[in-house]
Amino acid sequence: MAFIVDTETGDLTLVQGDSGELFVEGLNTDKDYTVYFAFYNNRRRILGTEISVEANRSDHVILSIPASLTDLLTVPQGSDTAEYYYGIKVCNEDDGFEDTVTIGNKDIGELNTITVYPKKVEGLTND
Repeated sequence: MAFIVDTETGDLTLVQGDSGELFVEGLNTDKDYTVYFAFYNNRRRILGTEISVEANRSDHVILSIPASLTDLLTVPQGSDTAEYYYGIKVCNEDDGFEDTVTIGNKDIGELNTITVYPKKVEGLTND
């Protein structure tokens, strides 16, 4: 299943503990930008670490989200799903430029949601 991305809203659906990729397009190519991605909860607390990728003057990047990060998106016992959020920011270190990206058809204050289903099997482990 990996990630399901609603192409209209930018909202995600995933299974806890699965890895996946997000394709971010429409980037400016005038500078070398870094694209940052983070999950956060309803208290606006970032979960885990931010992921970053260099755009290298490309108009798109692919963000690879590891299973170790989505494993932090827990679903309470007895619940079918849980809801989390994500954000993407484009930055240029040389001039201090930072821009939080509006994703899908969302307005600036609207949140991009992540609907998380509980994991069904553990899979790979680091034992």
